[in-house]
Amino acid sequence: MSVLVSVVGTMVMLGWNLGSIESILIGIIAGFSVDYVVHLAHAYEIAGGDTYERITEAFSDLGISVFNGMITSVVASIPLFFCQLQFFAKFGTFLCLTIAFSWIFANFGFMSVLAQLKIPLKEKGCRL
Repeated sequence: MSVLVSVVGTMVMLGWNLGSIESILIGIIAGFSVDYVVHLAHAYEIAGGDTYERITEAFSDLGISVFNGMITSVVASIPLFFCQLQFFAKFGTFLCLTIAFSWIFANFGFMSVLAQLKIPLKEKGCRL
């Protein structure tokens, strides 16, 4: 939700009017914005120990991969900024904004909430 509000707010600040291109982009924001949260949540869930150890292990295991995924996506969106077709130029801006906000909120928002809530997870044995 915070990624949606941030991206749409930035689109308004950029002076974009709500049209068909913007509607399509807003419609796909959910898929782009949950990727990093899901990866970090999975790493937290499979980690062992108390909350601090789980968060440390989640960042150790997947933090660099999530960061590299963010960098790759942002760099891939840069050439789209220079496209002549309005859809591709806006898509590049949208992709860059969504990925950047998603990474920021996943690392600093979501993981901070996990640290504060101290959600207990049961140790799982072998499931057959």
